Amino acid sequence: NRLDIIKFFLDRGVTYTVFKMGENGSSLATYGGDPNLEEFRVPAFKTTVVDSTGCGDSYCAGFITGLLRGWDVTSAARLGAACGALVITGLGSDAGIVDFDATVAFMNTADRLPMKN
Repeated sequence: NRLDIIKFFLDRGVTYTVFKMGENGSSLATYGGDPNLEEFRVPAFKTTVVDSTGCGDSYCAGFITGLLRGWDVTSAARLGAACGALVITGLGSDAGIVDFDATVAFMNTADRLPMKN
């Protein structure tokens, strides 16, 4: 199960795990200096699915961009989810993304999908 996989990596020294789970959003987890696992879930955004080529890569690019801008990991994951959601609306691996400001505006206003375990 997901938590066993997360623990596998955290037990080997990884500070955070990030798992993309499609329409079920994403999972970020850490031990955070405590032996108890802390998992944060970020929902996916509601969009029209056209082509999923590049969605995972765009999530990672958005996540890294958020971190490079000094955002906390949850906010960075929301940016990653917004990037993936925009890319899935068109054909090709960069469809739907116009620029940083438009992506952040989408992230702050778009409806989210309910998450399942």
